[in-house]
Amino acid sequence: MTRLLAPRRCRIGIALLAGLLAVAGNGSARAASGCSAFQTNFVKEVPDVGASFVRPLVVSRSGQSGEFFDLVTNSRIDGLLQCNGEKLLRFEVKIAMPADAPALARFDSVLHAALRAALGWPATRAAAAVRTMSHEAADYLRASDQRGDVVVAGKTEYHEGGSDLGMIWTSSERTLVIVGSGG
Repeated sequence: MTRLLAPRRCRIGIALLAGLLAVAGNGSARAASGCSAFQTNFVKEVPDVGASFVRPLVVSRSGQSGEFFDLVTNSRIDGLLQCNGEKLLRFEVKIAMPADAPALARFDSVLHAALRAALGWPATRAAAAVRTMSHEAADYLRASDQRGDVVVAGKTEYHEGGSDLGMIWTSSERTLVIVGSGG
């Protein structure tokens, strides 16, 4: 069983982190499922949020390749899925803050579902990863605020079997990014 690696502490802006995760996603291992399987499995895992993937109207993506799908839910959870054929390149899911306890519980279940669908992890491993990353992001957010950073954010990242995971917390949102091995 593979363990999560120790996080790297950095003071990197949110936009820069997303760019770094996109570049770092070129590992050799393959994601557990293809893009259509990810969508199907993800939607089955979280029936309580009414999740579905729809094609957005894209005018310009600054040269980004692949197919894009917006995650639409009946709650305040949004996401974006990027695929290249059946390769999952990137999945990002976020919730606006502040949020009440039921909304945060739904978001937590969405994070579990994303890890299970993208990486093929069992429920206990996904729950442990979400719990660990959330604790670290909260700690780093507190420290960033106490230091008076220009961009107050808590960020943690892990590299797992050719895929990269990043969690970013700010005062206005919480985000999980999964970069597949094809990213």
